[in-house]
Amino acid sequence: MHHYDLHGQESNRVLEYAYLNSHFQFGLKNLLDIAVLDHVEMKEHVQLEHRFEKIDELPFDFSRRRMWVVLETEEKKHLLICKGAVEEVFAACTHYAMDGDVAVLDASHLERMQQQTARLNADGFRVIAVAYKDFPNPRPAYHTADESDLILLGYIAFLDPPKESARTAIAALAHSGVDVKILTGDNDIIARKICREVGVLTDDVLLGSDVDKLTDPKLAQRLETVTVCAKVSPAQKSRIIEALHLAGHVVGFLGDGINDGPALKSADVGISVDTAVDIAKESADIILLEKSLMVLSDGVFEGRKSFGNIVKHIKMGGSSNFGNMFSVLGASIFLPFLPMAPIQVLTNNLLYDFSQTTIPTDNVDNEYIAAPRRWDIGDITKFMLFLGPISSIFDYVTYATLLLAFGGWTNPPLFQTGWFVESLLTQTLVIHIIRTAKIPFFQSRASNSLIATTILVAGAGALLPYSPLGSTLGFVPLPDLYWPAVFAIILGYCILAHLVKTWFVRRWGL
Repeated sequence: MHHYDLHGQESNRVLEYAYLNSHFQFGLKNLLDIAVLDHVEMKEHVQLEHRFEKIDELPFDFSRRRMWVVLETEEKKHLLICKGAVEEVFAACTHYAMDGDVAVLDASHLERMQQQTARLNADGFRVIAVAYKDFPNPRPAYHTADESDLILLGYIAFLDPPKESARTAIAALAHSGVDVKILTGDNDIIARKICREVGVLTDDVLLGSDVDKLTDPKLAQRLETVTVCAKVSPAQKSRIIEALHLAGHVVGFLGDGINDGPALKSADVGISVDTAVDIAKESADIILLEKSLMVLSDGVFEGRKSFGNIVKHIKMGGSSNFGNMFSVLGASIFLPFLPMAPIQVLTNNLLYDFSQTTIPTDNVDNEYIAAPRRWDIGDITKFMLFLGPISSIFDYVTYATLLLAFGGWTNPPLFQTGWFVESLLTQTLVIHIIRTAKIPFFQSRASNSLIATTILVAGAGALLPYSPLGSTLGFVPLPDLYWPAVFAIILGYCILAHLVKTWFVRRWGL
């Protein structure tokens, strides 16, 4: 950290006044305040705080971009100490102090200070101006109007380098189809410097003053090409996120300061860190506990994996239940008995549901998680309408086989057992068709857990008619010739389901 006077010379007085301001302010202390209070040189001057008593304070806000405290000195005089953004503090000053003298400020001083600030910003330093004002006649309270005719003392500069993992994380996010945009209250010079260090393009920078001049549609259009938004207020950050929503984007926002609260609320996913201020953590949906930003990229992939597995389950359940509805409806028209007894339906559902409990552990194809996916209920509906009736076709083939080849007309338990086995096996195996756009088992392999539950449930369903429990449920042993027939039916179902799925993927995607 550096502390300079207006000529760019080290000044302990600037540091002392900055220390007093940070020490006595009542509001939440940011990292800049903490850096001032922890400065090695000021630890030797800690007795300064015992020479002053706090009288009043005006906290920082993002329209004024400055804050001040009023202290009573040992001589019972009042001293206002102000710190904030360089141009905003300079605008409230009429004089400057140098080498014990006070002189009138003019435009040349602002130009000199802007040049010095620009050089520091270009090196990655954040710059805060420090000013003061004496009140020979103390008052019990002070107001915004007293924030005028200040004496500029100098400025303090902080180096806040980006995390080492930032460049790698941003590159990983970009590779996975996530556009990274920087929204910062810093000026465009320091924003460009930091962005270059982390590999973010800064060809086009949008300033907060320009944001206010744009309508929402124009802002949304402008943000399609802008990567960096500099010197933006909390309200402007929130408006930028709403403009991105207007353009159809799903927006995540990472922030850890007081000024990030509105944006964290506006974003689809607000992300903060465990070292953030309380209001940022309360506004966030997710709080990162690891120090590396690579957890963001990891989180994106895990989120896409979870989303993919959820969609698998919904598509599979929707198409399977839709097909079963047609199967039961058709059977009820011509059968003189129930195609499956109620207890058998419950057993089928219990085993089927157990087979799906390991879907959250399933592998997801790299092609699926390489790009963002959107929730589309219309796509799920189309999938259900196309895939669902296929299972009904093979259910009817099973009906015909049981009725015509094995005497199911006069043997309801045999018919119910045969359809129970075929229904359970097709429902259990179809997840391996639906879970991937590729050829299952050969080009894309399910997780070990999903394969294990599939084998376990399929085996249980096949053995249940031969067990003591099976007779309790109304099942009977199946003829030996039924098994080649049901295997052929299942194979035909899987092949046709895969072919229809492949056509569906080519037309609408999975």
